Amino acid sequence: MKATSKLLLGLSLSFAAAGALADERVTAISVTTLGAASSGAIEVSRAMPVYPVNAHKNGNHRGRVLIGYDVAADGTVQDIKVLDAYPVQVFTRTAVNAVKNWRYMPGATDKRMVEFTFMCD
Repeated sequence: MKATSKLLLGLSLSFAAAGALADERVTAISVTTLGAASSGAIEVSRAMPVYPVNAHKNGNHRGRVLIGYDVAADGTVQDIKVLDAYPVQVFTRTAVNAVKNWRYMPGATDKRMVEFTFMCD
């Protein structure tokens, strides 16, 4: 029983340390709304993307993703399109996943464009 407890404690400490290191490396993830077809849609929730751990491991310390999307009448985000990304396929998945979870007040439809900028030490 004691060996199992020590093993679990060791695992939890190593996960906590890994999380702390990941948080310290990320210096900036910014979101800039570049345009909207109308100003009718009002944001209710806007989750930030998670910095991909593999990006840093592979030497990708900076990047950006430009996304276009529609706001539906029910307040959900639809028709998400990656318009530009650098480096290609490094930050796109996390940016798209964040936008999928954004919500707006129901009632107004809109077309929007947003740019994510990723930076890491």
